[in-house]
Amino acid sequence: MKKSILTIAAICMLFVQAKAEDKSAQTVQLITPTLWVKAPDMFACNLTNVDDETHAVEVKIITNGKVLLESEKISVEPRPTTNHTVQGMPIGAPLYCEFTVEGSKEMYRGAGKIFPVPANKDFRASDYSAPSDTVIIPAY
Repeated sequence: MKKSILTIAAICMLFVQAKAEDKSAQTVQLITPTLWVKAPDMFACNLTNVDDETHAVEVKIITNGKVLLESEKISVEPRPTTNHTVQGMPIGAPLYCEFTVEGSKEMYRGAGKIFPVPANKDFRASDYSAPSDTVIIPAY
């Protein structure tokens, strides 16, 4: 009787370990709500890896079912943020971010944001003191 219980326990442990290993290869998506973006404002999708390991991610910026920007699979080290931007549409359009990530959603922080384009294209961030109408929404 004890031998059969030990056998079942060993099989269960192997199954749990196999499931845990498989979870890291699993992909999930984080998606932001849409924001209405009108040119000349810019739209950005930012994704930060808050896990302790490097992970492969893909970023898409989408409007009305059309992909405006699609990154290739990129590796994101722990803590850095990947940033992808497009300019808003001439009459405005709803834009959102779609992040395809490895592992679980808890390993990432994603956001979509609208921000104004500085008048001087050769500006330094420290020189830019104009008021900002930046809007940022989280991905979930």
